[in-house]
Amino acid sequence: MSNETPLDPAPDPLTQALFATASAAQRRAARRRSRRRAPGQAAKDTTPRRSPRQTLGDAGEDTALRLLQAAGCRLLARQLHCPAGELDLVMRDGAQLVFIEVRLRTNARFGTAADSIGPAKQRRLGRAARWWLQALAFSHFGGVIPPCRFDVVTIDAGDICWHQDAMRPSLD
Repeated sequence: MSNETPLDPAPDPLTQALFATASAAQRRAARRRSRRRAPGQAAKDTTPRRSPRQTLGDAGEDTALRLLQAAGCRLLARQLHCPAGELDLVMRDGAQLVFIEVRLRTNARFGTAADSIGPAKQRRLGRAARWWLQALAFSHFGGVIPPCRFDVVTIDAGDICWHQDAMRPSLD
C-alpha cells in the first residue's frame, strides 16, 4: 500500500467558481488598460502632477531665474531636494556659490514674502545647503569649496526684489 496522495486533487465547485471570477476580473482589467491608449501610442507620462500652489511657485522661480541670469549669474541646479529640505535655485555668481530662496506672495494678507522666512526656514536652508555643498563643489568648482552666500528673491504682488547676502543660517 502506498502513502501517495494525488498531486492534483479535483477542485471543489466553490474553488472553481472563485478561480473563474478572478480570471474574468483580470481579463477585464487588462482590456481596460489596453483601451486607455491607442495602438502604437507611447505609455502615459508618469511625471507627477503639480498642484496649483506648486505651479505658482514654479512661475515665481522662473521669474527669479530670468532676473538672476540677466544679472550675470549662471544656473547650476534647481529644486534640489534632500532630507533636510529643498533649495529653490543654486547659481554661480563669479567665484561664489549662491543658494537662492524664492518667496512669492500674491497679497499681503499674511505679511510680505520676506516676512515668511523665519529662523526655522533659515535653519532648513542651511542644512539643505550643507547637504549639497560637497557635491556642488565637486561638480562645478573642481572639488574646492567656494565662498557661499544665501540670497532671497521676493515677489510681492508682482514686485520683484533681489536681496543679496540676505541671511546667514546658523551651523546647527
